[in-house]
Amino acid sequence: MSHHYPKTYPRADEIRVFVNDSEVDVLRTNVAYFAPASYTGRAILRIESKQLLGRIAISPLNLGLSANVHGGTAEFEVPGNLKLHLAIEGISLPLFFYGNQEGVYDGSATYYFAGGKTYEVGELTLHNGESVYIESGAVVRGSIRSFGTKGIRIYGQGLLDGSYHRHASEHRTILLYDCTEVQIRDIMMVEPPSWMIMLANCRDVHIDSIKQIGEVVSSDGIDIVGCHDVLIEQCILRNNDDCVAIKSFNWTKERNGMDLEAAKDVYNVLVRDCTFVNGRSGNAIEIGHELTTDEVRDVTFQNIDIVSVHGYGAALSIHVGDRAVVRDIRFEAIRIEHYYDKLIDFRVMRSMYNTDEERGRIVDITLKDIEVLVSMYNPGYSISVIGGYDQDHLVENVTFDNFRLGQQKVTSANELDLFTKETRNIRFL
Repeated sequence: MSHHYPKTYPRADEIRVFVNDSEVDVLRTNVAYFAPASYTGRAILRIESKQLLGRIAISPLNLGLSANVHGGTAEFEVPGNLKLHLAIEGISLPLFFYGNQEGVYDGSATYYFAGGKTYEVGELTLHNGESVYIESGAVVRGSIRSFGTKGIRIYGQGLLDGSYHRHASEHRTILLYDCTEVQIRDIMMVEPPSWMIMLANCRDVHIDSIKQIGEVVSSDGIDIVGCHDVLIEQCILRNNDDCVAIKSFNWTKERNGMDLEAAKDVYNVLVRDCTFVNGRSGNAIEIGHELTTDEVRDVTFQNIDIVSVHGYGAALSIHVGDRAVVRDIRFEAIRIEHYYDKLIDFRVMRSMYNTDEERGRIVDITLKDIEVLVSMYNPGYSISVIGGYDQDHLVENVTFDNFRLGQQKVTSANELDLFTKETRNIRFL
């Protein structure tokens, strides 16, 4: 039940957490507490504090969970192995609760990091068929790399801590290039210096139940760069930049010390059953800006809970700054609990991140069964934007199908505070 992490790892000093009456570790970053726990079936979660506790918002709100609060104690039932975000009045940082299934090491990993210890690995490189298992209670400080490999695995319920590379601002915590048949499962990731997972020119990738807390600007969660046949599911990502981003570009030696050729078409990508928490930088869901390829197509974001977008980014965004045609994109069954500046931002544009002279297009975008909560601060301030570049580089065929803003079905651009330019065939069903 209890996850025993090294005593040297920072702990919460405001709260204690108990699962089925057993205390679990509550670890700390600068922006959040997090409490991993393993159990079978339902669990009773109890939070204790020396301070008086106020209202607790348990996200995803869609689950309908509420806590009984009495003084400095709060308690509620967790109906299964859920990953939750708790905003607790009276506590300075949010709490992430990671309800894991009981896990047993399968004995097959190339690199095995046992629980209860901290490992200073620096940079670990995986070769064909190799794997890393980070056991619950283990803290692995460093990063993981793999180039041109097949069948690698990164798994376990322990912690990959990117702070080993704190002063290397371009360093990706997990960087996989030209890899196929990849599995990344269950691990927690914190303290990145930059992007947390970068997939470049990869195929047949499955990312499942990853938990991230990124705090620096540019702490993207998962960047899919020039990849195809990618499945991301059951993740909870807290990032101070894009939570999931789809891109296509070549990463040159000037930036990285090596050439990564990933300016390739992106297709067959499915992101489902995830929870995103966005800080003050970036977007919750992003396609762009760097798209130096011909097409990005057949991408679906399905059954997503967006807890917050606090900055000047958008909840749902497509930024075509290079020549790519972005088409056949679906946003479906997405619930947005809080946004600040922009709700939707679909644009063909030019920016500091782009290199192509030719501009692209955005075609055939579907937003279906979208539910957006509206705060008192949104009306009259928050907007949506859909804009092409010119008459030859349009945004066209955008369908809003059962898009609900504050429980009201949106039937027009005005109801959405939607500003448009160089568009064709925007429909509300």
